[in-house]
Amino acid sequence: MDNEDIYEQANKKIKIKKGFFYHLLAYVFTIGMLYAIMHFENNGELLPVIIVGLSWGIGLAAHYLYAFGTENLEIFGFDSDWEEEELEKELERLRRKRELKEEIRKEKESLDEAERLELKEIVKKPLEENGFD
Repeated sequence: MDNEDIYEQANKKIKIKKGFFYHLLAYVFTIGMLYAIMHFENNGELLPVIIVGLSWGIGLAAHYLYAFGTENLEIFGFDSDWEEEELEKELERLRRKRELKEEIRKEKESLDEAERLELKEIVKKPLEENGFD
């Protein structure tokens, strides 16, 4: 990667994070306005505010995870390195699987070779006994 590619990636990531903060601001403002309207105009009926807040909150949480990942969620018990650890485990598992397949292939080839040699010996003995070299 050259410096220009790195700059483009960093710039894209900053725009994603900035977009999350605009989303958060819109969420807080809208939920606040909806709460005020429901409180003063609808005798304090808060169910619509709760429904909108929870449903929009799920989208906001997804946006947060997209923008920041789990790196800042350690206080909630999320390990920031879990992705790298799982990647290492998966890579090791795939490497071991490949090694086992290669060992099986080699073992099969050696068995095939042994069978061919054995077959040659079986065919060769009767020929030698009958005087055919």
